[in-house]
Parts: sequence; structure tokens; C-alpha cells
Amino acid sequence: MEKGIKSKRRILEVAFNLFAAYSYPDVSYSLLEKATGISRGSMVYYFKNKEGIFRDVIKTFVLDMGSINDIPESEQGSLKAFCNAVVECLVKAQEFAKAHNIKNLNEASFNIARNALQFMPEYRGHRQQQQALEHDLWKKVIEASVNSGELRGGIDVENLASVFQATRIGQQDLGIYNPACIDPEHLRRLYDSLYDAVKA
Repeated sequence: MEKGIKSKRRILEVAFNLFAAYSYPDVSYSLLEKATGISRGSMVYYFKNKEGIFRDVIKTFVLDMGSINDIPESEQGSLKAFCNAVVECLVKAQEFAKAHNIKNLNEASFNIARNALQFMPEYRGHRQQQQALEHDLWKKVIEASVNSGELRGGIDVENLASVFQATRIGQQDLGIYNPACIDPEHLRRLYDSLYDAVKA
């Protein structure tokens, strides 16, 4: 059982790198076999087909890894604590990238997302749904922070939620082209500046 979990994880991690480097049609079973050292039969057993591998790569390393929706509720009552938790999500993503010799996780994720938009039509809807949930979460955190007196009153919660969300998404996009923007501490400094402008 444990061997199967390790094999499945290895397939996904190697496939992530391959789909980040090549277009979806160019990632063949022979390329996957050579890179993983795992037979096509085992891959089919775990994922049914190449599309199944691709879908799991997207879910595991693009949608789930990039999401802030799993931040514990205990860190959702304070905007300051929530911002720190968002930065920690980025820290973990960078640790994953380093452990797997991925020089630029933002660029790799961008390339996979581009493949997904072309070859997996429902990806756009998944991404839109995820972004809507994240926006609602930012609103919830900001509203709680206003109600607790952490933030000053009279704040436009909707717009402020958009600003905090767009800051993170913008940093990810800038990081595709500028490695300096990948640094989690850079995002922390931006959030600190925004927070200082709205705190009570």
C-alpha cells in the first residue's frame, strides 16, 4: 500500500515537471516511463490514462497547492493572522519547488494552466470557482476584523477583499517573469503595507 502511494506520488511529481516543460500532446507514456522508471501499466492502474495523470497534476499542484481556502478557521478571525497564513502557503509551495528542482514554480504552474485551458475545457470554470471562493474568504476575514475593531470602520469590504486577493495573484503573475517576486517575504511586505493603511 505504501509503495503504491509513493509510486503514485512520484508519477505526479515527475508529470508536473514534464507538463510544465512540454505541451500536453508531447508528454507521451514513453517519456513518462523514462522519467519515472515506472511502467505504463502501473500508470494506467493508478490513473486510467494520460488525461487522468494530467487532471491529478492540475488538482494537486495547481488548484490545491495554490489555494488559500484550506487555511484553518482559527486564522480567519484576524486580517493580520490571515495574511501571515497566506504567506506561509507560499512558503510551503516554494519548499516543494526547491525539493523538486523547480527553478520557477510560478512559470511551471503558468505553463500547466495554459495546457489546461487548451486541453481541459472545464479548467476555466474550476479556476473561476476557486477565485470566487477565495474572494468570499477574504471578505469574511475583513468583515470579522472590522467587527473585532482590528480594522477601522467605514471600509469598503468588497473592494478591499479584491485588493488583497489581486495582490497575491499579481505577485504570482509577476513571478513568472521576475524571480525576485517569488520571495514570500516580498508578499508579506506588500500585505504589511496594505494592512497598515486599514488597521484601526
